[in-house]
Amino acid sequence: MGTTWYDSLQVKATKRYSFGLDFTYVFTFQREFDRGTESDSGGIAAAVNDVFNRQNNKYISGYSRPFVSVLALNYKLPGWGRNKFLSFAVGDWTVGAVMQYASGMPIEAPMAQNALQNLLFQTTFSNRVPGVPLFTKDLNCHCIDPNKDFVLNPKAWADPPAGQFGTSAAYYNDYRYQRVPQESMSLGRIFRLKERATLQLRVEFTNVFNRLQMNNPDSTNALATQVVNNGQVVSGFGRINTAVQLTAGAPQPRNGTAVIRFTF
Repeated sequence: MGTTWYDSLQVKATKRYSFGLDFTYVFTFQREFDRGTESDSGGIAAAVNDVFNRQNNKYISGYSRPFVSVLALNYKLPGWGRNKFLSFAVGDWTVGAVMQYASGMPIEAPMAQNALQNLLFQTTFSNRVPGVPLFTKDLNCHCIDPNKDFVLNPKAWADPPAGQFGTSAAYYNDYRYQRVPQESMSLGRIFRLKERATLQLRVEFTNVFNRLQMNNPDSTNALATQVVNNGQVVSGFGRINTAVQLTAGAPQPRNGTAVIRFTF
């Protein structure tokens, strides 16, 4: 019953083993639309605004990320100078990295509170108010204090009249969560001890730049009262809850793993 649409421009550049360097860079500019299919792909339920007008339920996908950029590289360090001891200590180490940068995931429009569910056992989305900013602060500005700031603007949404379906789309391109870079690096070397014996040392880091990732803001009910107690955000539309575990997929604090492997 569902339908999906996908269009993209994909660019890939590859450089192989020149002066110890090889890398692959991929850039994707894409757009994804669907109508009632995402519950089959797992994680995000299909967004339906008006069950009686199926054609009106074509939106950008809840997995939509218009821009995705990925760089994967390896660099093998050369020997250093003519000193054989220094050359042995520095040379042949391999530095690797995988860096992914992409648009934030879309935020679903808040659900209307106009009693439609009591009348027809159906839900609908609040109407977007033209010209009103969706955010009070840019989620990527690194200037947010989640204990003091509400980041979503409740004035950007209005309930449809009682008993009527809303006119909003489920998702908008300019209404997205914080971007989540994925950055990992590694350093390793293989020491050949004998013809059939090797020692491999490797250190791997995830979230190598220790980027801070906030939880996603509360966004389901634009009419939820924004409550502040003693100057601290307690609840309401646009609150970032710091008391719960990080949103799934968010990078954890920087951590590293050391691996020693002896092969004979």
